[in-house]
Amino acid sequence: MDFRYLQHARRGICVAIAVALWSPLGVAAQPSSPGGSDAPAPASGSTPPQDASGAGAGQQSSPAAAGSAPTDLGTVIVTANKRSERLQDVPMAVSALQGLQLERESAVSFADYATRVPGLNVISSGQGRTQLVLRGITSGSGQPNSTVGTYIDDVPFGSSTVYAAGSVLTPDIDPADLERVEVLRGPQGTLYGSNTLGGLVKFVTTPPDATRAYGRVRAGVSSVEDGGTGSDVHAMFNVPLAADKLALRINAYERHDPGYVDNVLTGKRDVNRAKVSGTRAQLLWTPSDTVSLRLSALAQNLGSDGAGLVDGGVDVDALTLKPIHGDLQQVRSPGTGQFRLKYRLYDASLNADFGGAKLFSSTSYGTLDMNSNADITAAYGPLLNPLFGLPNGGYSLVNPMTLDKFTQELRLQSPETQTVEWRAGVFYTREKTTAHQNILSFDASTGEPIALPTLADLSMGPAIFTEWAAYGDLTWHATSRFSVLVGARYSSDRTTYAQTGDGLIVGPSQFTIRGSDNPTTYLLNPSFRFSDDLMVYGRIASGFRPGGPNVGVPPGLGAPLTFGPDKLVSYELGLKATTMQRRMTFDVSAFYIDWSQIQLTVVSGGIGFMGNGGKASSKGVEAAWQYAPARGLLLSANASWTDAKLDADTPPGLFGYKGDRLPYVPKWNASVGVDYDFPLAGGWSGFVGAGYRYVGERKTDFVAAPGPRRDVPDYDGVDLRAGVNVGNWTIKAYVKNLTNERGITSLASETTDPHANPFAAVYVMPRTVGLSASVDF
Repeated sequence: MDFRYLQHARRGICVAIAVALWSPLGVAAQPSSPGGSDAPAPASGSTPPQDASGAGAGQQSSPAAAGSAPTDLGTVIVTANKRSERLQDVPMAVSALQGLQLERESAVSFADYATRVPGLNVISSGQGRTQLVLRGITSGSGQPNSTVGTYIDDVPFGSSTVYAAGSVLTPDIDPADLERVEVLRGPQGTLYGSNTLGGLVKFVTTPPDATRAYGRVRAGVSSVEDGGTGSDVHAMFNVPLAADKLALRINAYERHDPGYVDNVLTGKRDVNRAKVSGTRAQLLWTPSDTVSLRLSALAQNLGSDGAGLVDGGVDVDALTLKPIHGDLQQVRSPGTGQFRLKYRLYDASLNADFGGAKLFSSTSYGTLDMNSNADITAAYGPLLNPLFGLPNGGYSLVNPMTLDKFTQELRLQSPETQTVEWRAGVFYTREKTTAHQNILSFDASTGEPIALPTLADLSMGPAIFTEWAAYGDLTWHATSRFSVLVGARYSSDRTTYAQTGDGLIVGPSQFTIRGSDNPTTYLLNPSFRFSDDLMVYGRIASGFRPGGPNVGVPPGLGAPLTFGPDKLVSYELGLKATTMQRRMTFDVSAFYIDWSQIQLTVVSGGIGFMGNGGKASSKGVEAAWQYAPARGLLLSANASWTDAKLDADTPPGLFGYKGDRLPYVPKWNASVGVDYDFPLAGGWSGFVGAGYRYVGERKTDFVAAPGPRRDVPDYDGVDLRAGVNVGNWTIKAYVKNLTNERGITSLASETTDPHANPFAAVYVMPRTVGLSASVDF
């Protein structure tokens, strides 16, 4: 009874936030006051001001007394449309989270700030394995390929295929030294290409500054309730090498993220703790006002001894969701759970302004290396132990994987001042993926190896994916208020996949399969401005994910050798408003999405393979609001309602039915935030802040056996922060998940029966208390 009451209370809070967000509409319709228009956008390649965002709170670029805090929300510059422009002027749903605000909130991963973006959800199965979901476009936690693209500056990162776990190995870049994170909601297939069915997340790094030398050092400690302790160190240095021409910026960090799950079999505590370290170096050369070249290199490493596949989860009962072995407890075999992940990215970006046109070139090379050793004893022990007469046999899946990705983009575009703006570009990418899967056998109590016949030994790859694409768009400014953008993109994809393997479970295989497709996407995007600060827009856009050869399906078994691209069309109406002398911003959008030929993993005759089938739709409303009622005080809120469901039954081999909700998509999401900066005596200043977030109830994955899907309960959380600035120093304390909520981010059976116990539940981090200090010089 208490649980139901809590659920109703949470929904009530969420609905109240949504209703409150609509109230500014009447105010937004008022004309802006004279002099209230924003400053013009800086030229491409310049550093945008560190002001408020459309989905979060702004802050100053360095510690300062609260008395100098602006009384308005300032100007937000984004590059979502591959041009530098005001957030207010972009005719689509975009959120911009400022890097300095993420630092103030001690945000280190998507889980910390996802709810600050309307329509953004995460499906996390542990550290380093997070699927991003925008506007409900997902087929579940087992989805092999991403529906949300990831960019670092102007470079696509992460896999575009099903061969490198593209949906879950999302680059979760440490926000340290980021200028902002832009989130583009809705399909971006015309401008950004494949794998942007739901939208795009773009990490925008802070460029080097050739006018001055400066730096920052920060260190912190943290402690998790019923868990371990953590620490972090960050350092940034900016050095001009040639005044106003050449500069170098280096950022390095190391985090020890605390664990909070104990393995009762081995006696090890906090097994899901992780170490995250990385470096980013950038060199910016501006030989003239019209030419710039930026070279950058990024590295990020993640390591954990208790995060492989289901290894970071807590064992729970499928029906009650209560822990089987105790709160935050699991049973995993010794020697399993290791997870290592390395990202590398090198790129060169050239901008040249010829007056009548601007040329942009981006060249990149990125790699991904993953190694994991996951305990699968619960799945295969009941099948294999009786076969081999083993009383306590244990089994693990060793899975090394590599990805090499090269991209090249060339784009030519007209000046923004023309009545008819134009843009044309070409894009090329080549991915090479290799993977190996080997099932090991051992004593489940001691970890000592047991010699058995080969169970599974698969070499998957190389899988080579290439794509050529050409795109272009025109924007007709019919009047000073009315504009229409039309665009299209044509892609040509080719994939070659090879596999060899043997073993008792998988059987012998040796084959090579090729696949190809030629998708086309389009965009129609009219907008009308009632004033500089009030705009409405419409948007019809399409997107796709590439198809390709099936994994693990030798010819002659009756399963399809290839699968095709899935496609999506979105219809959207939106409004953006800045009012009350730039002290309030508000945006709202409504959308309907039609998703067809969905790529799904199905089972037929005991064989799992990719297939196309079924249809789904997603409709919803999203709103974000921000208000600066007084100097130093900033209020923000957002809410989204999403109804994502199947419009047709799934193909045979997967049990989903027309009208079923799509997996892990809550109907309601909401967040509220408040930040206040204030002066103190003696040149000191202080700041305090709080945030509330809510994630609604969700359904688990579609499964390959008849039976009900599980309900994943809704959850909420409260975060607090406070600190002081004195001179160049900032000292801050924070509490995350104040109420110590056990919010579940993923839930699945650990056995081959999708309905059988035990289930692995991955929780949000319990209550975390931290302290940090930083100094600018």
